[in-house]
Amino acid sequence: MKEPVWRGLGRLSAALGLSLWLLPAAAGAASPATDEAQARAAVEGALRWLAASQIQEGDGAGGWAAPKPEYRPATAGLAGLAFLANGHTPAEGEHAGVVRAALRFVLARQAPDGYFGQGDASGMYIHAICSIFSLSCLGMTGVADDEPDLAGRCGRAVRVILDAQQVRRSPAEGGGWRYTPYTSESDLSVTSWQLLALHAARQCGYAVGDTVFRDALRYLDNAYVEVDEERAGYVYRPGFSTRPEPSLTGTALFVRSILEPDDDRGRDKLLRFLDAFPPGWGGEQYRQYFFFASFYMAQGMFQVGGERWEGFRQAMRDVLLSHQAGDGHWPFTPDNAPQSRLAGPAYPTAMAVLILSLDRQFLPMYQRQPRP
Repeated sequence: MKEPVWRGLGRLSAALGLSLWLLPAAAGAASPATDEAQARAAVEGALRWLAASQIQEGDGAGGWAAPKPEYRPATAGLAGLAFLANGHTPAEGEHAGVVRAALRFVLARQAPDGYFGQGDASGMYIHAICSIFSLSCLGMTGVADDEPDLAGRCGRAVRVILDAQQVRRSPAEGGGWRYTPYTSESDLSVTSWQLLALHAARQCGYAVGDTVFRDALRYLDNAYVEVDEERAGYVYRPGFSTRPEPSLTGTALFVRSILEPDDDRGRDKLLRFLDAFPPGWGGEQYRQYFFFASFYMAQGMFQVGGERWEGFRQAMRDVLLSHQAGDGHWPFTPDNAPQSRLAGPAYPTAMAVLILSLDRQFLPMYQRQPRP
């Protein structure tokens, strides 16, 4: 495989404590090698299902079925990232053709100004996902012959994110993003996706000023709340929300690890808060968005590393593998929000693959950050 342009990144070297899911292995439990083989088999089965279910003809060629057409670019972006996360690029790998078709589908939905989310009220989610996928394709393969303007398209997508942050906001919401490029509101979930896209953009060589990240980190500071003397977490919207959520605490932990790898302030309190929420197949902790929330929490734990990550990874793997369908796809949890079901069945399958592929670190957003 062609060497990615992403900077090589190191690993955290020490565990930061124990979690509720760090339990002794049961007698007769599978060995780590067996567990890894089972996870790889699950991922390969899911990728085969995604490849087989990709639309081959018509206006939707390269995408995946979704009840809400506006969500299809995001679904294609997530599915494309699932392939990239396992070494299949537009240029190389068994599923290179699938990735190329997904990229063409996504780019065909981009507006002239660079925006991917037109036509949907939560378009900045769609925009960030499509931007990350496009930037990852660029970073892992360079400019392909059939997409000579990929670098320009990515640059326009990045500009949309940068301009959206500059919309005038209240002090509590300054530095963040929300559902559209023009809103004066912010929330931590949308903000995290934009920061992932900008991080990927900077690694690809696009100019993203330090001020952009500093302003975003101030917004994250506003979302930080103390639960008690021992625990802390992050809320959805500072100034409007008071209850910290485990998924947002996980994604904030992840984002801060990317942007401030040398700053551990408050990390132990965040981890103690997260200890109370071991992985499960749905439940209140996910707020009806199991796959999004699990994706957030897994990335945060991955950056922490050590025993905490190993325990979380095993528990999350057990949950996912026990609910994968025989044909390789993943269903939605019974309590999943109706809105996310509109993204189609490829969405949960792609998200599960992304969670199970963290250790492979092909994607820039998966690479652990160096510690001083």
